[in-house]
Amino acid sequence: MKLYLKDYLTLGNVVCSVISMVFVVHGKLDYAIFAIWFAYIFDSLDGLAARLTGKQNSIGGHLDNTADLVGYAIAPALIIYAAYVPLIGHFWSVTLACVPAVFGTIRHARNYANPPEVTNLWCGLPRTYSGFAMICFIGSHLFAYEIAQWFGIILICVTSFLGITAVGYQGRHHKGLRWHQKMFFIATILTWVVGLVVWVMGYGLQVFFDGFFFWMFLYILLAWKWLIEPEEYEAYYKYIAEWKKKF
Repeated sequence: MKLYLKDYLTLGNVVCSVISMVFVVHGKLDYAIFAIWFAYIFDSLDGLAARLTGKQNSIGGHLDNTADLVGYAIAPALIIYAAYVPLIGHFWSVTLACVPAVFGTIRHARNYANPPEVTNLWCGLPRTYSGFAMICFIGSHLFAYEIAQWFGIILICVTSFLGITAVGYQGRHHKGLRWHQKMFFIATILTWVVGLVVWVMGYGLQVFFDGFFFWMFLYILLAWKWLIEPEEYEAYYKYIAEWKKKF
């Protein structure tokens, strides 16, 4: 078995996720969440490296999918546990932490056993968006309010469940990014830049997490139908009806 540059970048995702969990153990939740953002950077670069080098192997897709499970389901589960102990205690915090871990694992197994071959849409809410929505909410200014923390429990349960559904979510289009995807990408990058500048100025990472949560939450609300062309939406669900019969 030979690993290429893209595979080492994928493994960087796993390494950052482990570092995130170490930060949780030491009570530094803001850095734990920030480490997952670095995991995402590695996750984004592996595809670029594959295209630039033209090097691929048979395990690359499975390696990437497994790394996503660690980075966007298992590591966030530990962050959720640590964040919710003061509100609901150890038992219920463990229970809540198991929600993204369990549903994320089911999605991983489902997509391994019967991968949905859809070009333009994701089958179910991607773990990247659900994972970041959960942990960035915890890192945001909103989490300082108890009523928002209770809302967060609903957010965690709903977004985790959406991952194992067959709801179609907007993905990368085979003809390139559409205008609203380009705007979303640019707005997210600008939010990161502003948040990082504020952090460097000594105001903490909460502004960074505020902006990141906003865009992830907006995607969850809008990208499942409203931003998808009607004919594409209809074709997807015709395919999914046949895809479900394979289980």
